[in-house]
Amino acid sequence: MWAQVETDLQKLFAAKIYSGLLTDAVYRKFLTLAGFGPQFPRDLKSAAPSVRENLVTAAGIQAHIAVAEVAKSGGLEVTATCAKLIGGPLTLYRFWDSSAPERRVGVWWFHGSVIDACQQHAGKSFEARKEWLREHLAVCLDWSAMDRIDTLSLTAADELPAIEGTGAPMRIYSAAALPNGKVASKDYWPNLGKYFPGGLKQIVLPFVPRAQGRGSAPVLEPELNGAPVQPVP
Repeated sequence: MWAQVETDLQKLFAAKIYSGLLTDAVYRKFLTLAGFGPQFPRDLKSAAPSVRENLVTAAGIQAHIAVAEVAKSGGLEVTATCAKLIGGPLTLYRFWDSSAPERRVGVWWFHGSVIDACQQHAGKSFEARKEWLREHLAVCLDWSAMDRIDTLSLTAADELPAIEGTGAPMRIYSAAALPNGKVASKDYWPNLGKYFPGGLKQIVLPFVPRAQGRGSAPVLEPELNGAPVQPVP
């Protein structure tokens, strides 16, 4: 099944130039590997056949790396995962930990439907809703305090290649938590073998757009204000 996801993701990467991603260093590196740059085109109209062939090859390499990392993480149920183009109008969300700002930028995001489900099924208090989100996004306690949230807003003109799937169950504390000193033994051992259920839609973005205006051309603008998490209304 991962092989099919990889094949489909390669096709998406090679299909076009995603102009909204040209601000992303990883995407520019991918295009450079294919033979583009230093001035990157906004489409493939002028690309020579040899460069198009190189793009397919580079797309295969990049797709393999992206899918292998997702598979290794165990974060998505393989039978409920696909590669697809996502577009707007749509807002994606990402939790991060203010004590680890170096890990703020990442590929794991979730759909607004997760917020809707939280409103419907969790309690009304802030803590109850935050706990519900941690459990159903299956975020190990040692991975993130989940005390900050960023949003990524897509317009109707925006498209992003993505891996989309159902979140898999994850251990309450990751296997690395104890050896890395992220949890005390008195907390780790009683929770060994216990899992957060997961089960909600999650989205992996191999390339993450950054905010950067370019004239009147449509750009993707993540609101990187690092807003403290507030109670969901």
